[in-house]
Amino acid sequence: MISAPADLAGQNVRCPHCHRVVPAPAAHVPYASPALTPSPVPRPTTSVEPSALTTLYVTAVVAGVLGAACVYLVMFNELDESELVTITPLWFFPIVFGLYGFVSQRLLRRISAGHAATLSQAARLSVDVAGFWALPALFPFLVLRWRSSLLVSLTAAAFWAVLLWFFFSAVFPTL
Repeated sequence: MISAPADLAGQNVRCPHCHRVVPAPAAHVPYASPALTPSPVPRPTTSVEPSALTTLYVTAVVAGVLGAACVYLVMFNELDESELVTITPLWFFPIVFGLYGFVSQRLLRRISAGHAATLSQAARLSVDVAGFWALPALFPFLVLRWRSSLLVSLTAAAFWAVLLWFFFSAVFPTL
């Protein structure tokens, strides 16, 4: 409850707690100060994404890690280099998709909590916390303005697909 002097009845006054301007109600008793109740502070409009997407991202990461473990711990001696290169996308892309989706959901939560206004601002906050080594992993978030973790993770997976293709076609043969 906020109180204001009776001589301010009907005028706009500033709440000392939330600093919003609210009208002072008319005084019913001439010697009493009316009590002011500020209207609730509006919550950010961005909603948190459904938990089904989080489940999808975690499942993709787990499947990718299990696939990589199977390839490199169980089947490694049975496969030649060209087969290893061929099956790399089967475990690599689920990991990339899941990690970028999970990270973008965390960044979107920062936006919905009011800590940042855009995805790039939330990513910059993460770089400030984690250090510049996190910059390559957060690169897509610094340039994308989407508020959908699914779009961000698909774009990041496509970005890494091009990098992986370049590595296997241009760099790997020279090693």
